[in-house]
Amino acid sequence: MRRFFLADIPEEAQFLLPEDESKHIVRVLRMVPGDSFLLLNGKGLLVTVKLVEDHPKRCLVEVLSREQKLQPTEGFHLAIAPTKNLDRMEWMVEKIVEIGAVRLSFLQGDHSERVNLKLERLERVAISAMKQAQHDFLLQIDPIQTVDVFIQQFPVGGIAHCMEGEKESLLSAKLTGPVLIGPEGDFSPREVNLALESGYKAVHLGESRLRTETAGLVATTLVIASKYV
Repeated sequence: MRRFFLADIPEEAQFLLPEDESKHIVRVLRMVPGDSFLLLNGKGLLVTVKLVEDHPKRCLVEVLSREQKLQPTEGFHLAIAPTKNLDRMEWMVEKIVEIGAVRLSFLQGDHSERVNLKLERLERVAISAMKQAQHDFLLQIDPIQTVDVFIQQFPVGGIAHCMEGEKESLLSAKLTGPVLIGPEGDFSPREVNLALESGYKAVHLGESRLRTETAGLVATTLVIASKYV
């Protein structure tokens, strides 16, 4: 069944859809009265509706059923320094949503290239990927914050860095907390020491030196895959 995102789903038995979704339903998908589809709000609410009036600016739908799913208590949280090229972050967001990440935080580090970030484009990518992957919860995307502030908020987890030293494979680390990925210039020694002193584990993603967005994707894949090993 086709899925559509609507952040605020009315409680009424019948209601009108906004113009953007109405136009897509009528003009692109050619749906007609009687067709059914799902509305989801990204917070676990799934509402099955039937199309009543196929107006391209304001489709009228009738609710057939409602189901509220519970948010999983555990899920992968990636904290990463955004790249200068936002297209690379959009690609990463799409993929980590498909794989199953539940939260994404952006970091401003000592070596960061980007210190400002608009989230609207990334949120649209996350919504599209959520529908594609048929997930019920939307990726939580946090505004950019400094590494220091983030570690204060999340004092344990894993930090992947390129400096010499003993590291554990992320696949077998059995972490509690987020995984930190630095910018192209890596975390500074100060940031690595701050994380380790707080309670983070130093982890590696394999033998290759990865781009930031690739490292984010690999970290997501390894952690989620470890749950099935």
